Amino acid sequence: MNGAVSGVRSPAANAPSLLWQMLRAHAAPPAPPCPRCGYGYAIVPECVAACVPPVPSDVCTRCLQPRPAGPRRCSACAGGVWRVGRTYALLGYKRDAVQRLVLAAKRIEPWAIAALGRVLAGWLLAAARRSSYDVVVPVPFHRAALRGRAAHPLTAIYLDARPAVWPEVRADDLAPALLRQRHAHPARRALSEAARWRSVRGAIALAFPTRLLRGARVLVIDDVLTSGATVNECARALLDDGGAASVDAAVLARQPWRPARACRAVNLTMRKDRV
Repeated sequence: MNGAVSGVRSPAANAPSLLWQMLRAHAAPPAPPCPRCGYGYAIVPECVAACVPPVPSDVCTRCLQPRPAGPRRCSACAGGVWRVGRTYALLGYKRDAVQRLVLAAKRIEPWAIAALGRVLAGWLLAAARRSSYDVVVPVPFHRAALRGRAAHPLTAIYLDARPAVWPEVRADDLAPALLRQRHAHPARRALSEAARWRSVRGAIALAFPTRLLRGARVLVIDDVLTSGATVNECARALLDDGGAASVDAAVLARQPWRPARACRAVNLTMRKDRV
């Protein structure tokens, strides 16, 4: 699956969108080569940024939530809930064409897996020049999450991108994976923000004892950031159990903002759990 996105012909791609135009322009053949990317696999962040609305620069850099008036950090971060140092959203918000692309990947449509793999590879190569992460790992999944699918979407995207970035980016080969999910997540679509955080408490663990993570700067990859509970639980396992020095996160898309009161509910819930 590692190659050009020559199959960008989904019905959703018929919608007028700069994102679809960019993906078609990077497909080879028959499109001419991109002046930035050429015919290479990776799509550079500059090409992506030109066709998706960016996450505002004044949001909290740790959880990508709007900062409340007054404090420099959002309530969840100020309460010590967030263990992630910084979070990046490669495609901005999960809206419109971005949402259709992510949903197509969840259905394991090859063109969407390859498109997102190329976007991820381009960002990872750019990030490697800015910040030298020691280890890059995707959020793990439980086998129950396959639900009859041939592959897990995030894992498929990650493995599609990995050959294009290795060895410049130290992406885990998942043989075996460094992280594991102990139990399946309940259906979380109808859960409150606080319930989402409770549902993943203790769900992520190190797959095996290792010294590889001690003092390491780790980057966790996820597909969509909703409440942030899953990437935060990955960070907890890497920091507390693995001895990592720091953990950042890169997600393909960020869900639109949740109300500020939900942040306060998460903060209160996590404080109660620590008592």
